[in-house]
Amino acid sequence: MLVDFLADCEVLHRPAAVRRTFRWFAAVSRESSTSSAPEDVGDAHLLFVCRAGNAADLLRDKPAAFAVVLVADDEKLPLDIEDVADRLIAVRQRDRFSYFIFLLQSYFMHLLVWENELDRIVMRQGTLTELLDASTPVMKNFLFVSDNSFNVIARTTSVEPPDDLHRRIMDTGCLTPQMIAEKRQRLPEKKFYAKEPSDLTPYARLSHPIYLNHTYFGSLSMSCCNLPLTEGLKDLFSILMRHAMPMFERLWRSQVKLNIPHYFFFAKMLEHAPATDEYVRAQLALAALDEQTQFKLVVLEIDEGTEPERAALVTRAAAFLNQGCAFCFAYQTDVLALLYAPPSDARLSHRKTVDELEERVFEPYGVVSGVSGIFERITDLDLAYRQAKLALGLKNTIESELFAADEGTCKGVYLFDDALLYFLVDPTGKDERFMRFCFAHTMLQKIYREDQENDTNYLALFWFYLHSERNATAVAQRLHMHRNTVLYHIDKIQKRFDFDLSTKSARDRMLLDFKVFFLTTSHESIEQVFAEAHGGAKGD
Repeated sequence: MLVDFLADCEVLHRPAAVRRTFRWFAAVSRESSTSSAPEDVGDAHLLFVCRAGNAADLLRDKPAAFAVVLVADDEKLPLDIEDVADRLIAVRQRDRFSYFIFLLQSYFMHLLVWENELDRIVMRQGTLTELLDASTPVMKNFLFVSDNSFNVIARTTSVEPPDDLHRRIMDTGCLTPQMIAEKRQRLPEKKFYAKEPSDLTPYARLSHPIYLNHTYFGSLSMSCCNLPLTEGLKDLFSILMRHAMPMFERLWRSQVKLNIPHYFFFAKMLEHAPATDEYVRAQLALAALDEQTQFKLVVLEIDEGTEPERAALVTRAAAFLNQGCAFCFAYQTDVLALLYAPPSDARLSHRKTVDELEERVFEPYGVVSGVSGIFERITDLDLAYRQAKLALGLKNTIESELFAADEGTCKGVYLFDDALLYFLVDPTGKDERFMRFCFAHTMLQKIYREDQENDTNYLALFWFYLHSERNATAVAQRLHMHRNTVLYHIDKIQKRFDFDLSTKSARDRMLLDFKVFFLTTSHESIEQVFAEAHGGAKGD
């Protein structure tokens, strides 16, 4: 940093590159040739600023100290350079000695104020963004932090992204594929990652990996758009890194209670933040998921008064849902479990989810849950969260209906499917995107497509069975089938999708799905389905 400060000076001599830490500096004029440093400051941490005539005596008296020597035009260095070559920088004196001292004092004071501000932000548990913005007056460059899945989690707000590369990173919230391919996460701990200007960016880049308990957490990165990449800038970067570490650790403990490397990606999806298809695909690949994966979201209602140890136990229990195929993490005041599975008719069935939540969460801990419908696009995670929260908000209403229907209780698990009718009759405004989502994944659409592909007509059979209030004899007469054949196909459908038509809530949901089907499917297609039904259902 001292070399950077002297960059505008005419340097007559500089030592080999070496890092030294100074704890005290003293100006020594012609009138005084002695050091006033405190006794507890060792010689190796002393920095003198002196004239050429004082340098020899000072450095001989303090054989480990360092000096900046001002040399006037009519002066020469009055000492054997070889003896102290690594302990002094000699510069041409262009201004008064007192003015140079003032500039150096101002520079050191500026650094001291900066470090004190960093300490203050850390002590009051501020944000990473505050820490980066506080560093702008000193480092002047664009800074940002990315997690171990390359999501941007903080950036300077007072310096704009300096080029197309960094603007793209900020717009998408994630490093570009080219930068990800550089595999910076494999860097050893405590090692800088420096890249010279290239086709990617006209500015040099500096990054440092962040390790917590020897586990890679992310990177602190800088684009050297206003100050060039020097050893002194690396020193400033190291100071910032040292102050940021407690904040990284706190972030890890508070938001990533378990080993959830993709927390920031999920948080972005929950907030419906803009995301490119490229970014989403990359994040799914990092999570070992493909684009065909199906999801279901469980919201565990753990309020702020819950004991931390109990909340941690509930979170661990939820991590074993769905045979362990679940991401568990805290979000706002809730604990979320995102269940996932390859395309399947029954893997994420409500019956399985309810049984597991009752056994693992409600019975041992008394924590209730809201459960979304099944969905296929991770970018709809915010809608699934809304579904689960709506189910929790209507839990008393759902309980009342089940009690009145003599179907028992919800066992501490509340499905959005059971809350859907109440949501629809609520007079408040409806969100079109949310409404489409609620009916986007239904078994009727799958049965309808398969009927078209296989020349069967199970959809009509299923409709008549529901419409006749499960009167298999009436369905058999209408479709010219044997009653046992009707029951056989209905049983196959129930087992395939793992649901039970004996429960009123299941029948209500199926009838509602049929109404949406009639509303959204062309009249010609529906006419064809039921025209075929009058000739008898095909298939075994």
